Amino acid sequence: MPVGIHVGPWTEEDLVGLPDDGQRYELLEGALLVNPPAGGRHQLVSLRLAGRLDAIAPDDLVVVEALGVRVPGGSVLVPDVLVAERDAVLVNDSGILDAAVVRLAVEIVSPGSRTQDRITKPALYAEARIPSFWRVELDDGPTIFAYRLDGSTYTELATARPGQSLELDEPFPVSLDPAALTP
Repeated sequence: MPVGIHVGPWTEEDLVGLPDDGQRYELLEGALLVNPPAGGRHQLVSLRLAGRLDAIAPDDLVVVEALGVRVPGGSVLVPDVLVAERDAVLVNDSGILDAAVVRLAVEIVSPGSRTQDRITKPALYAEARIPSFWRVELDDGPTIFAYRLDGSTYTELATARPGQSLELDEPFPVSLDPAALTP
């Protein structure tokens, strides 16, 4: 179905039926969000972060890029990187996971998505009870801001800039210098 022809709120079923045309489609409370592919630096940081996390993830978890996450209000968001239960990812055919199987959602801030990546998405991930959230800022970085779910909101655990080590125990033990992500 062409994206321009649609009546009423968008549903997850509508989203899954969209063409694979290189755009990143998300649902926010029934509204379709269309994001162009991320720039080269963003893509390289995402790839490097996913690779480093995957190399140290325990066997029951897997690190992936560009899978959707079902969050409250009929919304489906696509984190840049996520850590989820291996079994849930392997049996998934729709490209959309239940938030209950996601342990970490990572957003890499782009010029066209600052408000979504800094405010909207973290609030929805917290509402969906995803235990960990990281925001990666590319300006003067990359810089990683790591958060843990505390009640209904995220609390900052650590911040690391290039040359500093990010040391965390959640969602599994991580020691990472953001300089290793620099393209």
